[in-house]
Amino acid sequence: MDKTDQRYHHFVQILREELVPAMGCTEPIAIAYAAARLRAVLGARPEKIRAEVSGNIIKNVKSVIVPNTGGLKGIRAAVAAGVVAGDPDRILQVISDVPAQLHPDIAAYAQGERITVKDIDAV
Repeated sequence: MDKTDQRYHHFVQILREELVPAMGCTEPIAIAYAAARLRAVLGARPEKIRAEVSGNIIKNVKSVIVPNTGGLKGIRAAVAAGVVAGDPDRILQVISDVPAQLHPDIAAYAQGERITVKDIDAV
């Protein structure tokens, strides 16, 4: 399609409206965004979180390094990053500006029994 074609410009406009840039792999970023929204709605860090996700999400996130966490991997790290340092107004860029000094706090929040993960596909 020629760039002077009016349809080309319509397609480009649709893409600009519909595409949302994400920081890193989309699954952990979506989880971090949900966790950041949760903290915002509650007005405080949740004492406990139960993340109910599909088996595919578990598979896709378990060995992915969550950006700006100091090398942490997995769903618990994504939840912790969102709760501790996420900016829900940034949507899928939710943890793009996390300072390194918050990495230990993210790691600490991800530890223990505070965050549980449930496979909703498991019977």
